[in-house]
Amino acid sequence: MAASFKPLSDVLGAEVLGIDLHRPIADNDAAALRQALLDYHVLLVRQPDVTDREHMTFCETFGDIQAERTVPDAESGQVAGMMHVSNVRDDGILPNGEMWFHSDQCYFDTPCKCTSLYGIKTPKSGGFTRFSNCIAAYNDLPAATKARLDGLVGMNVYDYASPNMNKKTADRTPDAPQYAQPVIRSHTETGAKSIYVNRLMTDSILDIDEAESRTILEDLFTRIEDERYVYEHPWQPGDLVIWDNRCLVHARTDFDSAEPRLLRRFSVTGEKPA
Repeated sequence: MAASFKPLSDVLGAEVLGIDLHRPIADNDAAALRQALLDYHVLLVRQPDVTDREHMTFCETFGDIQAERTVPDAESGQVAGMMHVSNVRDDGILPNGEMWFHSDQCYFDTPCKCTSLYGIKTPKSGGFTRFSNCIAAYNDLPAATKARLDGLVGMNVYDYASPNMNKKTADRTPDAPQYAQPVIRSHTETGAKSIYVNRLMTDSILDIDEAESRTILEDLFTRIEDERYVYEHPWQPGDLVIWDNRCLVHARTDFDSAEPRLLRRFSVTGEKPA
């Protein structure tokens, strides 16, 4: 049975049908998965008891596994590139609470191509992952705004303490990872343009007036957070999700921290945005 795809929403996402992650992925299915990621940006496979290695093998369909660069001490010592997003493991990252929209690793010169999570334990409610289609958000911009944004560069900073969260550049943690990226990014494979800033990590637009930078960024943050462009995924155990980090931002809703939440994570190596 060949892989097929059932849309999850009008704006992005598809459930993958017809593949078994306990078995090797056939070449024709691998090609279909890669094309579907370009078409839908988020893919969901519902399958219980997917092992670490099976999850990794699925991600390798889309490229090489990215070694952890931000918190390398949290990476598994048994499976390269594997981490856990969890409030029940000592090595778990991002344990609790709401998270603003962001793009993974935008503070490095080569952000990851894809991120993938597998639900092992999920709370009864909340802790959902929200995805926004930044291609669609860009396409709806007025022509004059697109022209103004062309060539602008934004500084992205990994600093979850108050400086970056409150956008106080002068108070930023001195050694926080940071990198300047284009405000509008062209997709490496399709050429589609998308908004490439986010509320959590984009600190400022370089080489323009600070007040104008704040105005532009707030307008773009508000746009990509608009519900017209968003699909919200309510996690269940056995859900494997992979998304295209080159054209989406994602966020997390709040949940009861007394409830266990455990997801396995892999990332796929990317390239320098342009």
